[in-house]
Amino acid sequence: MNPHFIFNSLNSINYFISNNDKLSANRYIADFSKLIRSILQNLSSDFISLDKEIESVVNYLEIEYLRFGDKFEYEVHVDKELDCYSLKVSPGMVQPFVENAIWHGVRGLESRKGRIEVWFGFNAGHLTCIVKDDGIGRKRTEILKTGSDQKKSKGISIAQERLRIINGLQGSHYKIDIRDMHPDMYDTGTVVEIEIPIFR
Repeated sequence: MNPHFIFNSLNSINYFISNNDKLSANRYIADFSKLIRSILQNLSSDFISLDKEIESVVNYLEIEYLRFGDKFEYEVHVDKELDCYSLKVSPGMVQPFVENAIWHGVRGLESRKGRIEVWFGFNAGHLTCIVKDDGIGRKRTEILKTGSDQKKSKGISIAQERLRIINGLQGSHYKIDIRDMHPDMYDTGTVVEIEIPIFR
């Protein structure tokens, strides 16, 4: 998770309080507390159930939607065939890519609301999460980045390194594929396909 997230979240709570918007402040505090609790619990475990990973992603989307609801809509799809309670996964594999879709994809849109879709299911025999956004795309994001935004997301680097280690230990070939959704359009959008290892 971006180190600035907690600071920005507290600023958002302060904004709601200073505008006497008690309902939004209370909801934000409740959602923020739930998210931080789930992250701390998840990251203290080597493996968690898939339903906890999905819950953490949904909690994150809810809190960012409360802040940036004017910038995007979102939807999370979970394949009905997934047994989310028995499948064990490594925590924190998906959230950094959802964060990227918000902060570097749809937040950069100026004349319309963006859309983020997250899908969990099996694809080509692998448990897979696909994160799609119809935002400004990777090339324009790089152009618009300021000095403080230049560093690559630590969360994404950690997820990529975790897969590299798992592949080395298991002789597997799990991968993360990042590509433009609409290469021929001005707002190219981004698709991230994450193959998630399952642990027994």
